[in-house]
Amino acid sequence: MYAVEGQEDRWCAACAAFDGSMELRVGEPPTRGLRRRPDADAESWLRSHGFTAVLDAWAMPVPAATSDEQCASTLEAALAGALRAEPGAPLEHVLTHPGVLEGVEAPPPEASLEQHLAAAFRGLVRAGDGRYHIDSGRPGTLRAWVWVDDGELLVERELPGVPDTPGESWREPLTPEGADAAAAELARREREDRPGADAEPWLLGYIAGQS
Repeated sequence: MYAVEGQEDRWCAACAAFDGSMELRVGEPPTRGLRRRPDADAESWLRSHGFTAVLDAWAMPVPAATSDEQCASTLEAALAGALRAEPGAPLEHVLTHPGVLEGVEAPPPEASLEQHLAAAFRGLVRAGDGRYHIDSGRPGTLRAWVWVDDGELLVERELPGVPDTPGESWREPLTPEGADAAAAELARREREDRPGADAEPWLLGYIAGQS
């Protein structure tokens, strides 16, 4: 994630999925007026250029074949066209959410959903701290959080079609076996609700700490 220098609300990011596809994201456009109304012109610009509103951002899925230069050009245009950043304004690195932590071997792209999730959750076991934010779909939709909490793995899963609810949760031991069990159960529940879950791009991002 990069933000315009000194303006962290004007940010952009590129997310890589299991299957190699990409999702480009930018922050929400600044609001206007004393009532802080959404900037209709900015939102219209984003929609007309292929972006969709997601949680706290706007997202644009792109194929794996999209070049780095194309991605950078798209994000630069969105920063200027919708977020009102000055063209050519310097950017600063804000954060990176790795999909697999250091010391954990990443599975091949064609590996099963369980294998990808298990690699991430084993990283949580190894780190003993932090959490994973898990999205899937085009654009990405929040599916679950997985935390290290009180010496255990806590899985908090969103329920499809039931907004603004606590969802469902369960715990597994903070061990490699617990990580594998959490991955298998989460994959099972996702497939049960969405039979096409395996064909979706999946985006995992590790966030250090509990806050």
